Amino acid sequence: MLDKMYMKPTKIAVLLPSSTTHKQLGYDFYLAMQYAMEQKQIAVEWMSASIGFGVDEVDMLTKAEDLLLNRGADMLVAFAEYPKISHLFPLLEALNKELLMVNMGAKLPPDWNVHPLVFHFNLQESLLAFRSGKELIARGVQKAALAANYYEGGYSPCQQIIDSFVESGGDITYNFIPQSKGQFFSIAPLEAYLEQEESDVTVLANYSNPLARVFLDQWASKPVGKKHSLWASSACLMDALDVCPEHLSSSADVTGLLAWYKELDTEENRTFVTVYEGKLKRAASYVAALGWDTGLLLAAAMTNSTSDRNAALSGLLEDGLSDILCTRGKVLTDIAYHSFIAPAFRFSSTGGQFHFEMIPAESLRSEWQDLKDKTPHPNQNGWFNTYLCS
Repeated sequence: MLDKMYMKPTKIAVLLPSSTTHKQLGYDFYLAMQYAMEQKQIAVEWMSASIGFGVDEVDMLTKAEDLLLNRGADMLVAFAEYPKISHLFPLLEALNKELLMVNMGAKLPPDWNVHPLVFHFNLQESLLAFRSGKELIARGVQKAALAANYYEGGYSPCQQIIDSFVESGGDITYNFIPQSKGQFFSIAPLEAYLEQEESDVTVLANYSNPLARVFLDQWASKPVGKKHSLWASSACLMDALDVCPEHLSSSADVTGLLAWYKELDTEENRTFVTVYEGKLKRAASYVAALGWDTGLLLAAAMTNSTSDRNAALSGLLEDGLSDILCTRGKVLTDIAYHSFIAPAFRFSSTGGQFHFEMIPAESLRSEWQDLKDKTPHPNQNGWFNTYLCS
């Protein structure tokens, strides 16, 4: 075996997203991934290309071909979603190259027949929504009103929380999904419904910025925000903690499940926040945390490589367990679907104080299996652009 000091750097190609609503999304992800590899002292030759909102499969394939065929990348990372990513599979097969698909976890595949060269890691939006429906019932919630918009409604989390809530015995009594946005967005219809509804109704808020802030601005300032419970999606909570935490603390009762928060007290998260904010002089974000964790996965794959075997993500799936510690905690694997499952967190705001409780990866992996069993062919209707890329 060659000493790793004398091995050539692994060439990693990254297909990066663009977003007008989360302007630093692609940069946060890419830079944090690089910083994690530097922290682990892994030699990498980086290359990248922008794929915009992730809707142009021809452009995506052209750029992947250039990175893999012309520039000799050893591995491909793509911040993209199904079904568009499937257009890269013949190229992977021709070159026998692995692809790590990373995203927010807000779209599900057409089925669970995984491609042998494709691996999945994300912020588990759909999984947390699926679990949320069950947790609402466990909390004694029987009636809920869905609050979303045309954008959020085009992704899996809205459907997952509704399906799991209703299947567990709950009732969706009202849907508030206005087409308006920005300064024209008003929760007045939702407010009117809640004021005339005699029984207790929990509002399920499914938003990302900029509407997460707009919705919470109004919710926190209205009487309904002092009387009714709010269950927020992971993206809504993470965006709110970033830009308007005061609205979470001033509302009567806000709860939900989220993928990551900045104050998370794990060794990797403390290191990530310190390194990232020290280098960029701006606050760490959940997308940057995802980038850092992606770097840790890649570092683990490279640590297992030898002079006659390139870095392989497949080697991390052998027994369904993992020694990988990411910002969120210990990562486990779903061998059948080539997925990496991380812990998540239960959020609550009471008396102006925020509380976070870890949900272990073991519990979420069991939930993930239940989601797959109950959704053999996930609904593919909706938007094609990568979630948060609009």
